[in-house]
Amino acid sequence: MTLGWPLGAVWETWHQLVRMPVADRPTRAWGWVSRGADMLVQAWSNNVPPRNYVAYRLHDRGRRDRIARSLYEPELAVMMAHLNRRAGAVGDDVQDKARFAELCRAHGLPRIPTLAVFRNRSQCVPSSPYLPDAPDLWVKDLAGSRGSGAARWRREGAEYRHAWDGASCSPAALVAQWAQADCIVQPCLETHPSLAPLSDGSLVVFRIITGIDRAGCVTVVDAMAQLPYGGLAGRQIFAAVGEAGDLRSPRLRGRHPIADHPDTGAVLAGAVVPFWRDTIDLVARAHGSVPEFARFIFLGWDVAITDAGPLLIETNHGWGEFNHQLGDGVPLGDTALTRIALEHLEGGSRCG
Repeated sequence: MTLGWPLGAVWETWHQLVRMPVADRPTRAWGWVSRGADMLVQAWSNNVPPRNYVAYRLHDRGRRDRIARSLYEPELAVMMAHLNRRAGAVGDDVQDKARFAELCRAHGLPRIPTLAVFRNRSQCVPSSPYLPDAPDLWVKDLAGSRGSGAARWRREGAEYRHAWDGASCSPAALVAQWAQADCIVQPCLETHPSLAPLSDGSLVVFRIITGIDRAGCVTVVDAMAQLPYGGLAGRQIFAAVGEAGDLRSPRLRGRHPIADHPDTGAVLAGAVVPFWRDTIDLVARAHGSVPEFARFIFLGWDVAITDAGPLLIETNHGWGEFNHQLGDGVPLGDTALTRIALEHLEGGSRCG
């Protein structure tokens, strides 16, 4: 769409009209024409991508009034890169998952344990030869994003079986395979029992965005739950999480409203997250107390909640904007993000 603008906007408008949630579709032919024309006007005149028009339901005039305060990925990425660069942030402190785990360990932050790390075709952790024996393993790329390289391996007798494609390997073969890529190996955890009905059996993950002001005070910008379904990697229901830890506005694939979990039938909206206050305190402490993390003005924390409490999985300096503005329909411009960003932009370089 970008390269072919404005013709690309025409194609994208048609594509989004076809994929529009049933509840939002016009009922008459003229309604379709009017909706498409409005999408094109917004794209050409106000730079609102058709994808965002449909996702944010801008055919609703009440919601459209707030679009000027929404942020799109390019402008958000540029702003965060500028702020982080001025603050002296080092990308590998958060993007390298082994480095992140080591910083958490050094500062006593609860996190998912590291079983092994492979880098540059060699094993870095542990110091002795590693042969897996845990019943359930999770592997992912050291510096990837959006689940790159993610795989779940379950122990079956003397071998491990891939949870999604059914392939099986001996422990030694797995180690040889991992040594060919930069990756981290962790135990696959069980989500808190009260959250189990909200998942297909995979770990429920919470993404919490925090911002740190010039005085070092950490504020939660937004929070959402990622609820797995369908038994395959990448299939998730997104739901906003309120201050009290209650799930709100669950959406399938980010845009289609859904009431019940497809696999378990559990009612999603209103479900309460256990240990929510502890979870918020944990990410605030991590962002504010670890110098390497505090150099990032905004961070997106991925947290697992087990029956023993919350555990940090990873954090990201590039956490996107799309699903965070869908949940309760609140633009990022109406959150603490604006105040914190302006404070840093107008206040010059950070002190200390």
